[in-house]
Amino acid sequence: MNNLFFDLDGTLVNSEKGIMKGLKYMYNNTLGYVPHDDNTLRKFIGPTFSTTFKKFDNIDVNTPEGMKRVKKFREYYDVEGWKELTVIDGVYEMLEELKHEDKEIFVATSKPEVHAKKIIDMLDMKQYVRHVFGASDDDVSRSLKEDVISYGINKTSVNLNSDNLVMVGDRSSDIVGAHKNNLKAIGVTYGFGEYDELSNAKSDWIVNKPLEIAKLALEN
Repeated sequence: MNNLFFDLDGTLVNSEKGIMKGLKYMYNNTLGYVPHDDNTLRKFIGPTFSTTFKKFDNIDVNTPEGMKRVKKFREYYDVEGWKELTVIDGVYEMLEELKHEDKEIFVATSKPEVHAKKIIDMLDMKQYVRHVFGASDDDVSRSLKEDVISYGINKTSVNLNSDNLVMVGDRSSDIVGAHKNNLKAIGVTYGFGEYDELSNAKSDWIVNKPLEIAKLALEN
């Protein structure tokens, strides 16, 4: 595998603090209270709002209520939340090793592309990442992971195919998105998803630490 698409939240960075604060701000400013405990709110990290609103609140993101919630989330996240994160231990070392071995590194995230690019710049990861592909600003026209991956494949000039490209992510949506684009996928257990979630999604490989990704890339 010469080219790797990386998810961002839970795979390269721990973004829990900013997203959790944004979700609580959203609920407090729409419902007046937070209807979920922290364990449930953590499940919002990774999938799109269209998925989590439907699953946990039984509302459609495109309804007036759904759009109101997204707007309130962004009131907090667009200003403060996107900066409230840390790099996962071992990620810089992994990126350095992949770069040393001339692997091409890309980011493919369901986070709006504008935020993803700012995060990569802020964390000085631009030296490793060739391109950043993210969701559209409206969170609707390109939000599912399979759509972001397809968009990334079409946008880059690198010869990407199932033989030399793999998706790396911590949630089932990353694995399913990869397979829908005929790519193999590496699931990581150090993020927000658990082993069973990644296994049930049929991850081609599952690793526990970032440096294990570099080892896999060198061996396959």
